[in-house]
Amino acid sequence: MKAPAFVPEDQEVILIVDDNESLRDSLVEILNSAGIRSVGAGSVRDALRLQAIHLPAATVVDYRLPDGSGIELANQLKELCPGSPVLLLTGYASLDSAIASVGQLDAYLMKPVPPHTFIQAIVNALIRYRLVAENERLVERLQRMTAFQASYDSITGLPNRTFLEMRLTESIAASAEAGNPLALFFIDLHGLEVLSDVFGHQVGDELLRQMGNRLMDLRREGDTVARFGGNEFVVIRQTTDTMDACLFGDRLVELMGLPFEMSGIEHRVRPYVGIVVTNPETPGQSTETLLQNADTAKYLARQKNQAGWELFEIRMRRRVVDRYEIERGLRNGFEGDFSLVYQAVVNIPSGDLVGAEALLRWDRTGHGIQLPGSFLDVAEESGLILPIGKWVLNRALSDLATWRRSGNLPSGFKLWVNVSPHQIAAPEFPELVSGLLSTHGIEPELLGLEILEEALIDAGEAEKVLRDLRGLGLSLNLDDFGAGHSNLSWLQELPITGIKIDRRFVAGLDVVGNIRGPAIVGGLIRLCEALGLAIIGEGVETEAQANVLSSMGCHFAQGYYFGYPMPGAPIALAEHIEKTGKSPAST
Repeated sequence: MKAPAFVPEDQEVILIVDDNESLRDSLVEILNSAGIRSVGAGSVRDALRLQAIHLPAATVVDYRLPDGSGIELANQLKELCPGSPVLLLTGYASLDSAIASVGQLDAYLMKPVPPHTFIQAIVNALIRYRLVAENERLVERLQRMTAFQASYDSITGLPNRTFLEMRLTESIAASAEAGNPLALFFIDLHGLEVLSDVFGHQVGDELLRQMGNRLMDLRREGDTVARFGGNEFVVIRQTTDTMDACLFGDRLVELMGLPFEMSGIEHRVRPYVGIVVTNPETPGQSTETLLQNADTAKYLARQKNQAGWELFEIRMRRRVVDRYEIERGLRNGFEGDFSLVYQAVVNIPSGDLVGAEALLRWDRTGHGIQLPGSFLDVAEESGLILPIGKWVLNRALSDLATWRRSGNLPSGFKLWVNVSPHQIAAPEFPELVSGLLSTHGIEPELLGLEILEEALIDAGEAEKVLRDLRGLGLSLNLDDFGAGHSNLSWLQELPITGIKIDRRFVAGLDVVGNIRGPAIVGGLIRLCEALGLAIIGEGVETEAQANVLSSMGCHFAQGYYFGYPMPGAPIALAEHIEKTGKSPAST
């Protein structure tokens, strides 16, 4: 007898249940000769005992048994092992009931069963058994994968935000019960987005994986390391005190700031870490609150613009809320709440009006008139500085056009407008300026831009924009010169037309015994004269300061001594000078 092309598995057993011992032994022998292991039982009781021992891959059950119904036994076996096929064996003419039972079972066989037919039926049953088992394994694997994806990050393999929040809740409870503090570290990898944009997301993903591995290298037993999302990671760590947490913060910053080498290229990111340490004696510390506090500390660490960590304190939350309210106010109010005032620039010896600086004011709802220092940092960080800067330039040129049409604009007058580092970094900024000049019919010679030194820290990026602006015919002054990151090479390499001496140097010109301040101012004036640069002293508040500047060769200045910022100030000041022949402060 030739067995079918089928390879039985060692653990697979077929149970034959029939009260006819001769037939039962014959069927067992047929299967054994085909290499299919089988055992026999002559009653329901024996069948259930052997089923518990062998967990058969398939069972052949006689229709009638001495201690019960074969169909009832078959149903019992299906309940005990739903994936194991049960074949009904019958030799009675009353086939209708047998056929009716097949709907609940897997197949039936009529006695006498030819050996090859019996073997083929068992092989089919085993194949079905294996398919069911494999399907169950696939379903189980899929469930595990689904559970993994729900709790773990697909890129780094670390726990994700969902898992983190669950673990943090458990850690808070355990920490409170043990009376020990818990430290939470919120890590932001600044610069990762740029790397992904420039070198591709594969590089960004690989960097995330390596960062995750570095964090796992620092992990102690009981710590949780998770990817919070984007370029952010979180570490939960039992700690002894705040100092221990801060020392670990140092290790995080150092390790995450080390370079990565991929495909022969060295990459770096800048880590910012927010730290929050729980107080075991303070009840009700929620997962959401701790994450918010750590994120707040991380945000304030970012504001320092250098890699490092910040420890959360309650007053930080107020600062962040204030910033949010300022940004929301800027977005909601925007143009309707802005206005410009102008402060005169004067020729010191003659008192003539030679220009004015446009200064922004914000009428903030519920807070009154706000000076730029209270909101420009938020505007810079939020990106609102670009639309705000455009509004300022458009409004200033509109006012300038109005003054010129009135016929009261002094000869040689120049309007100065402050521009932000973000504007200088935008390649399209010169085109915007050119378009606004054309819209308002203003010659470029009437406009000057005041540029903060920080806008030139990356001079290579700013140089083309500055040259394009200078090519339009605009004047370009460095504002607050000498008080920031002053670099004398800028005066040589960039198309700068002048500088404004910072008010902190001017304030010391009339201080008795102050030698260094006047020496610095005098040196700057002589340097500008040698380079052919214009120079303006700002923040002049006394006649003595004005006289010292003039005697040193700085003939242009602005400050409260000459006039306070006010709407339409250039025209009002020009009219005053025309009538009196002297500056308001000298009358």
